[in-house]
Amino acid sequence: MADGRAVLMALERMKQSHLTLHHAVARRLKINSIDAEAIAHLIADEPLGQEVLRARLLISKSAMTALVDRLVRDDFLVRHANPADRRSTLLTVSERARHGWENGMAKVFDTIGPSAAALGPEAAAVVADFLDQVTLLQLGLAGEVMRHRSETGE
Repeated sequence: MADGRAVLMALERMKQSHLTLHHAVARRLKINSIDAEAIAHLIADEPLGQEVLRARLLISKSAMTALVDRLVRDDFLVRHANPADRRSTLLTVSERARHGWENGMAKVFDTIGPSAAALGPEAAAVVADFLDQVTLLQLGLAGEVMRHRSETGE
């Protein structure tokens, strides 16, 4: 039976393999990895405000503006008026980006899907809950790292 460290090491291996796959999808779409990361965040959680996405990507305001302008120009993102705050916009992925991403990830889902289905409903719920918890913790840690960096002038 695996202990906590074995689970953490397996999770790390999975994250690294996901990054490799993520870079491959970015290359297929002919975009850089930060652009692909922005699209992935939006596909998982759209719509997002530009500031929320910027915080997730850990980039400066000027870099975020350039990223959004580039991805809108190249028909990967769409800006929408934010009905809750007229001063801001919401971002979603374009049909072109969604189609390219889904085509790139379809083989992943086809390959991994049977393993996920084989878990059964109870085990799948436990694994999904664990992964969701890890996701939230990692986002929080990333924010802490960036705050520390800002506070110490690194």
